[in-house]
Amino acid sequence: MQCNVCEFGCEINEYSKGRCGTYICTGDTIVQDPDIGYLGAYPVSIETIPLLHYYPSGKFLQVFGTGCNFQCSGCVARLLASGKSFNLSYLTPAQVIVKALQQECLGIVSTLNEPAANYYLFRDLAVQAKEKGLLIGCSTNCYFTDEILTNFGQLVDFVNVGIKGYSDKSYKTFGALSSAPVFRNISRLFEMGVHVETSVVYSRGNEDDIIKVAKAVSNISPAIPVQVMRFIPFGEAPIELEPSIGEAENLCTVLREHVNYVYLFNSPGTELLNTSCPECGSLLAEREFYGPMGSRLVKPWISYTCNCGNSVQVKGTTATKSFNEEGFMGGYRISRAFGMVHAVLTCLGILDDCKLMDIWGKISDTETLMQVHHMIQQPYSYLEFIRLIAEKANVPEKGEELVSFIHKRLEFVHNLAAENNNHKVYYCMGSPLFALNAGRMENNLVTFSGGMSINKQLQKEGKPGVNVSPSFINEHNPDTIFISGFLSRPLDEFYGLCQQYGIHTDAVKQQRVYAVPPSWDFGSPRWILGLMYIADKMHSGNSGIDLKKEADKLYLQFYGMPFEEATPNRSFHRPSSGIWPRYVMRCTHA
Repeated sequence: MQCNVCEFGCEINEYSKGRCGTYICTGDTIVQDPDIGYLGAYPVSIETIPLLHYYPSGKFLQVFGTGCNFQCSGCVARLLASGKSFNLSYLTPAQVIVKALQQECLGIVSTLNEPAANYYLFRDLAVQAKEKGLLIGCSTNCYFTDEILTNFGQLVDFVNVGIKGYSDKSYKTFGALSSAPVFRNISRLFEMGVHVETSVVYSRGNEDDIIKVAKAVSNISPAIPVQVMRFIPFGEAPIELEPSIGEAENLCTVLREHVNYVYLFNSPGTELLNTSCPECGSLLAEREFYGPMGSRLVKPWISYTCNCGNSVQVKGTTATKSFNEEGFMGGYRISRAFGMVHAVLTCLGILDDCKLMDIWGKISDTETLMQVHHMIQQPYSYLEFIRLIAEKANVPEKGEELVSFIHKRLEFVHNLAAENNNHKVYYCMGSPLFALNAGRMENNLVTFSGGMSINKQLQKEGKPGVNVSPSFINEHNPDTIFISGFLSRPLDEFYGLCQQYGIHTDAVKQQRVYAVPPSWDFGSPRWILGLMYIADKMHSGNSGIDLKKEADKLYLQFYGMPFEEATPNRSFHRPSSGIWPRYVMRCTHA
């Protein structure tokens, strides 16, 4: 039988569950695979989804399942999108509803995987949610058929539509045939009264296509927000596709000529998360970076109407109290936790997807994830994280091999630390004005190396950090500045911003600003290389550490390849984009 959920129209039979891998045929009816359910349900602030013009700061229950009809390079949830059947515990729609009510959420939002892959499951969830007075929505690529969209539009209150591009060529890259159904469906949903926001990924080279996206959205309504997601290369995607934050900000300026509200994500410190009046330019809502693809209101909305009389299209009242997620909870941070587990397993030689998901199932409860969140923030406690994952994977010997490798180098750096006790360091992410939280691993690496992290003076916390003023940096006058290896910025842009903001510390004057290599300071066991990198820079290259030699040892021992052959991207688990690993074990018990 032919599936009518999305435009692919897959044939579902005894041999095929479709592109999504989640549908089966029973008699003359296509139904959801009964083994499929929701893998997680966590309370979040709506801005972390992200939706910025819908019940600001509202508390929603985020859910996700498995399966997707698209095949996107650099997907942040590759295994969830794969549609494979894993031996995990699933939540039913009824159980999700109970959790939403217990957590006093305004509604439920489906993210991470595509709801078209779980359409009948999502339909049941939406019906039950509405019966209980809960709002319901999702993030979606919106490739539904016209027939299904009519029903879908009656189910949902809000959507964030991920647009892959304007041209048909951009959709063929992801396995689809045309962009037309997406823009047709956005228009239909908007006409049906569904609250619509859009997001589009900006990778270097697709600027013209994104401008055409903005024009197409504007033709539907210039009031529909356009969220620009600066491409962060995970998976096999090369790092050359990642535009700088400055390049992304320049593109957003162009897009604002066509739509009223343009926002920039994956770019710590940018001012383009704020809402300004499209008529007079007055600042109406101020936000800051709050984890992968998320934001947080710094100050609550006072009014949706500007002093000039122009009204901003925001639906729903602003929550009087902002909900702040703990640990890995909220938005796409759960995918980062997954990536960290994946990173350790890769070093332990476990490349089987099903084994990965099996171990994830053992540690993905809220209590264990909170425990993991604390473990990964300190060098020695990270060793316990390795032991935990190795134990769950039944490879304790391999775990001890990795622990021993890291411990030996910790002792070496510890012996150097006494020489750096007056060296002041500032650690930022992306922008000189976005400071990493005092308790994060990166700042603890500085302290472990004997440095004085000025970030430790910060009282306020966010995820993964907070905006600071130029005066904070100047007053503490760091000797060295490090830029995070997770979300970075080219040094020429960084120095340019320092000049623009009036940051004139010794680190800037003496050009002692360093961009840590990708995934060398957080998320992966490669942080041990980051620690040695930090210690060496604080010693002005006279630490006695041969970083190239140390990198070769780690890469050869735990990745089976020399460091010089690696072409790194932002992935936690992959040491190199492209062909690594040479021999990948696929799921053996799906």
